[in-house]
Amino acid sequence: MSSQAQSQPQPPLLLRPREVAVTLGISTGLTYRMLSEGALPVVRFGTGIRVPYADLLLWIDKNKT
Repeated sequence: MSSQAQSQPQPPLLLRPREVAVTLGISTGLTYRMLSEGALPVVRFGTGIRVPYADLLLWIDKNKT
């Protein structure tokens, strides 16, 4: 088997709010509230909102208790 077949799929660089909610195990509504309050890192383009996956991992690490 090649190593490519055994490797895990890479997550997308930018996550949609629904994907962030699933990743964090929270509701989509809470995710949108956190995004609008600036609690989560965000990339905006036009009306689109995305969360960089790498920044989300850093946010999770930073907010551990």
